[in-house]
Amino acid sequence: WYPEVVRLASYPVDEVRNTDAWVMGQDTAGAGFHEALLKMLGDPSLMVRGNAALSLVRFGDASGRPQIVALLQPAHVNAPQFGEVTDTATVGTAIHQGGIIAKLQTDGQTSEVRAPISGRLRNLYVQPGQTITAGIEIAIVEPSDDQVWEALRGLYLVGQPEDLAAVLPYERDVPEVSDRVRQQATLTEQVIRGRAR
Repeated sequence: WYPEVVRLASYPVDEVRNTDAWVMGQDTAGAGFHEALLKMLGDPSLMVRGNAALSLVRFGDASGRPQIVALLQPAHVNAPQFGEVTDTATVGTAIHQGGIIAKLQTDGQTSEVRAPISGRLRNLYVQPGQTITAGIEIAIVEPSDDQVWEALRGLYLVGQPEDLAAVLPYERDVPEVSDRVRQQATLTEQVIRGRAR
């Protein structure tokens, strides 16, 4: 079934590609896996790119390092179209990848703006009843503990000094972070600095 795994790298559903990127990282001897993962670094989904980058680390390939660093950053969510906001999630709540951040009404049609990552809704810049234009930023989603932890583990192996700006806030500055994430951030910083020496 390995050829099917490679084929799924271009499947139209984000969640399938995301899982597929993770699966290919479990067997570094899989025929075509390395090449497929390299192509997935250009995927439109942040999570697929991140999982592909993390899987490439298992191949000893650090070419996805920028995508791993991006996993540590909050996701900025823009309105896909104009419309009237009819409903929103609540700031501070946990949200899953694909969870609804806001609903828009446009010409009698309702559309949903969904979270690109799992995490916590940090900022919401719209409210029900407000009319918005396409492209404006409507929310910021902080990455989940699990996402940050995996990214820090990846950078532990391939991180460079220029990545420390993304790592250091998780040692003390980012609120609501678990102890394991803070510890991993500290270890990752130490190893990156050691490599630089």
